[in-house]
Amino acid sequence: MKASLIRYTQNLPDVKELGSELLLIHDDVLPRKSTTFKKWMKQIPLRYPVKAGEQLKDVSYFPKHISKITALCENASTKKLTVVVVGGGSVGDFGGFVASILKRGVRLVHIPSTWLAAIDSAHGGKTALNVGGAKNQIGTFYPAAEVCMVKSLLLSQPAPRAFEGFGELLKIALIEGGTLWSQLSKEFEVNEEVLWKYLAAAVKAKYKVVQKDPHEKKGHRHILNLGHTMGHVLESYYQLPHGISINYGVDFALRWSLEKKIMKESDYEEIIRKPVMAYLLSPSRDELLVTKSQALKEFRRLLLSDKKKTDSEVLRFIFVKKPGQTVVQEVHVDDILIEICRQKEEELNG
Repeated sequence: MKASLIRYTQNLPDVKELGSELLLIHDDVLPRKSTTFKKWMKQIPLRYPVKAGEQLKDVSYFPKHISKITALCENASTKKLTVVVVGGGSVGDFGGFVASILKRGVRLVHIPSTWLAAIDSAHGGKTALNVGGAKNQIGTFYPAAEVCMVKSLLLSQPAPRAFEGFGELLKIALIEGGTLWSQLSKEFEVNEEVLWKYLAAAVKAKYKVVQKDPHEKKGHRHILNLGHTMGHVLESYYQLPHGISINYGVDFALRWSLEKKIMKESDYEEIIRKPVMAYLLSPSRDELLVTKSQALKEFRRLLLSDKKKTDSEVLRFIFVKKPGQTVVQEVHVDDILIEICRQKEEELNG
């Protein structure tokens, strides 16, 4: 898999640099929130605005979308067309999938507008649609030719979006360890400037993993799913933002790593005491790990829809030994449910 060209810029790129024929797929909120973006996008005649969110990725809506996009691009050149995607994770997944199948695949440029997308989803070539409420059941590997990180666009996001990006930043820092973890762990605040400060290092760390296993065939790339097994369950069940869900998922993985003695208690305590870890959770964590039979039944269904399954009821789960050292183990879905109940009891007993 050819690595994407990564550019870090202050402002939106010159449209002429992106390609000779462009189709812009963008979050429809951007021109309403930014006069700069609105002026910039008008330079691109072919535009397809979309409403961000998981419904955009629902496969049942896709035929209508692709019919409209195909009609819009009717006179575009197959060889010259570039799909430029500006938005967060759901828009990136959708737009990337469109680029991978439109005219059997056209050039793709990502301009992430959210911290989550900038840190994680715009990189690595994964595209995805959801099926039956289960996330990312179909998709392609289709890396962007170019990813443009635009500081002014990212810093224009509301403050809560920065906190939502923290989960993916923390995840990749725990996977990478070394300087990225040691420096990030000392931060006392999680804000836009902190995320921009570590953005390049986080992206570099992700590509280091991706290049070893670009199509997820060797198993190494699975470590990027740290925090995502429980994270996706909570995201789907509670309709939480992805980044917040990953916060809870990482915490769940750390606690289970300790319980299984994969992580030493001294290493766990050292991680938890780091200043930045104060931002890992909100006080409502104990309300999320519910143990009512109906909730557990739904959790089980969502876990069994996970694409990381290796058998009918077995999933790959990512544990942490220490920052920079992850362990992938196959676990039965019922073991995850048992651990949910154990952690819930631990919370209640304080």
